[in-house]
Amino acid sequence: MKLFRVGGISLEMHPTYLLLVAFVAFEGWREDRWYGMEEFLWMLALTYTCVVLHEFGHALTARRLGIPVHRIILLPVGGMALLERLPREPRDELLIVAAGPLVNFVIAGLSLIFLFGWPSDWDDFSILPANAHDVLMAILIINLSLGTFNLLPAFPMDGGRIVRALLAYFTDYVNATWWALMIGRAVALVALIFALWFQAYTLVILFTFIIILGGMEYKHVVRTEAEAKFYSWMQEP
Repeated sequence: MKLFRVGGISLEMHPTYLLLVAFVAFEGWREDRWYGMEEFLWMLALTYTCVVLHEFGHALTARRLGIPVHRIILLPVGGMALLERLPREPRDELLIVAAGPLVNFVIAGLSLIFLFGWPSDWDDFSILPANAHDVLMAILIINLSLGTFNLLPAFPMDGGRIVRALLAYFTDYVNATWWALMIGRAVALVALIFALWFQAYTLVILFTFIIILGGMEYKHVVRTEAEAKFYSWMQEP
């Protein structure tokens, strides 16, 4: 489902994202009826605005390195910038991956600067359902959380991709992806157990998706590399 385009990059929403919207609205309704629903949906919109900026960090860096990116897809577990091809150099992947969390940390830093210099008499400036000071605090917390969480070495999250890029300095890309997948699954499984223990069922769903997406990403890499080798073999004289 296409939303809009920015700089030739189409921002799209996967249909399953609507399930997240419905879930958040329901939780808000249970918390405090209409006001709770409004507050929860506001926080969801604010969070995914930061997610989109995170993904544009990946996408624009990839473009700078000569890798076309035409789509960003919003999913219930976050966003995904779809690179037209995989980076062929570990250094390129490190730069592309690091750009996403860096965007979040920059936004968090700017929010912190504004919070320290925020005049108390400006607090009357309302952005429903919170005043400007609360919005800035929310932006700070959201971006610190997104930037830090994405650096977990759970492939295919950013931290897992950093692990793959570092491993790719010493082995081929498929093997590096396999090891990153194994490390990522171990991390995600431990996190999943802790989430179950503390009854954090949203995190249970999130880490389950991460485990599934990691396997899908590995299969995609294997298929892409096999196709590249085949085309290379076909072009040999």
